[in-house]
Amino acid sequence: MDERVKELLDKAKLTATAAAEMAAETGTRLVGRTRRSLKVLDLNNEIEILMREIGRTVYLTHTGTETDEEALQAKLEAIDEKYAEIAKIKAQQEAQRAALICPVCGKPCDKTDLYCRVCGEKLQ
Repeated sequence: MDERVKELLDKAKLTATAAAEMAAETGTRLVGRTRRSLKVLDLNNEIEILMREIGRTVYLTHTGTETDEEALQAKLEAIDEKYAEIAKIKAQQEAQRAALICPVCGKPCDKTDLYCRVCGEKLQ
């Protein structure tokens, strides 16, 4: 086989491999982002359910019905935990948005990098 043809085929193979890796990483990031968004939705739904239960308890207390203070406190603490988890997830999402991605190889780079640490492409 002609040496130039072989060289061209080797370059095409490398390019195809790099494109496949980049597509896989992009898909992985998208799946992770979607999972985090769904988790936030689930946590918000759980908070709403707890809020309704607390509202019922407050109303029952208002009507003179005896209520369980410990159960009410546990629900309030559960809401606090869920809000903290949402804040953590949102911070992770923000950090991902702030990450600089190389336009050539798709690898994450530090915002202070002038060149990609993987492929050497000039950033920005």
